[in-house]
Amino acid sequence: MVSRSSRRIATALLTGSVLAAGVWVLYTYPPASTPWYPKCVFKQLSGLDCPGCGITRALHHLLHGRIEEAFYLNAFLFVLMGVALAALPSVLRGEKPRFLHHPWFGWGAFAVVTAWWIGRNVW
Repeated sequence: MVSRSSRRIATALLTGSVLAAGVWVLYTYPPASTPWYPKCVFKQLSGLDCPGCGITRALHHLLHGRIEEAFYLNAFLFVLMGVALAALPSVLRGEKPRFLHHPWFGWGAFAVVTAWWIGRNVW
């Protein structure tokens, strides 16, 4: 029988390995000039940006230290990174972040994403 701590360590190592591989791919192969990155279906069908359009390219620029270009491509990435940073301590303890349990977080996230989606297509 495998202990719970052994399983957590194996899961952490696997997650870290997959994340490191993904970061390496994103750092090495620019999304703007590499054809195998997925295209946004919403943008292809409507011609409008979805809330996530540009995040892959923004992450590539961020990994290369070009913060201003990353912000220009999708400023919402920085909001997502803030939420991820706030959740990180709980996740590292193996818990679900407490703010995810509050209704205000779900409704607030919905409002922010909707406002970003509309705003980036209007201005």
